[in-house]
Amino acid sequence: MSDPFRDDYRYLTELPEELRDRRRAAARRRRWRRRLAVAGLLAVIGAVVALAITTLGGGGSGGGNETQPSTASAQATPPVYPADWEPHLGPVPILEYHAIQPPVPGADFPQLFVPQADFQRQMQWLADHGYEAVTLDQVEAAWYEDGRLPAKPVVVSFDDGYESQYVAAFPELQHLGWKGVLNLVARDSDLPDADVAKMLDAGWELASHTITHPDLTTLDAAQLDHEVAGSRRVLKRRFGVPVDNFCYPAGRYDDTVISAVRDAGYVGAQSEVPGLATAAHPYVLNRIEVELDDGLPGFVSKLRSAEGA
Repeated sequence: MSDPFRDDYRYLTELPEELRDRRRAAARRRRWRRRLAVAGLLAVIGAVVALAITTLGGGGSGGGNETQPSTASAQATPPVYPADWEPHLGPVPILEYHAIQPPVPGADFPQLFVPQADFQRQMQWLADHGYEAVTLDQVEAAWYEDGRLPAKPVVVSFDDGYESQYVAAFPELQHLGWKGVLNLVARDSDLPDADVAKMLDAGWELASHTITHPDLTTLDAAQLDHEVAGSRRVLKRRFGVPVDNFCYPAGRYDDTVISAVRDAGYVGAQSEVPGLATAAHPYVLNRIEVELDDGLPGFVSKLRSAEGA
């Protein structure tokens, strides 16, 4: 991308403690679910035996021995995934889009525009080659919380909040039965709140892209908190949905910015470092930026290069 900032290719070298805790908690939940499954099976067997005894030989008591419902049925059930989804701890491609339309006259960064026809061809190519779009929340659930993903997951993310993301991208993903991730600036985006709400109602994920899209590495502590933690509060209050992920404006970050993102409660943060996103670097999630000149051949080339094909 042609942008005014130069990316800093540093990574968080290890999982933060809270994500290690998530993995340990996920293992405990797996053990607990196995125990509940066994308890539930035993309860069902016991109920069947009791019913058989009552039906075959217990009539003389006037039916006074009533069975109680199993306590296992009252326990929370784990998420239900499609039958072909499996545990997935490996890397996942995150596609990065901006405006889904031809460049507007005088645009400072025309490469940020992808015509609707190109976007449709790119999404159809993914579908034809077995990919299935998921949210970043779903990816992180698979990485850290024992969730599941399709065989070839891909995240389709959109930065800033352009109206064309609703007008052109949303219908195409709806047609495929897919969800996207909207990295929204909390102030002065081109995307009306009513359209954002429709996208969220369709299962899209909302992520923060700050309030005013500044270079976060230039801010003092109060300004940084306002843009990072403050944007999360604003978006959660405005739309009434979780905001678990962050996106660095222009891919600009440093160790101080990463710490602010982590302290604000985000699970992960998207960068502009090219490549596949991995569970090992939750606050520097690589992405594949799709640009005006890519068309379908460039899009396929970027994806296959990132995947090492």
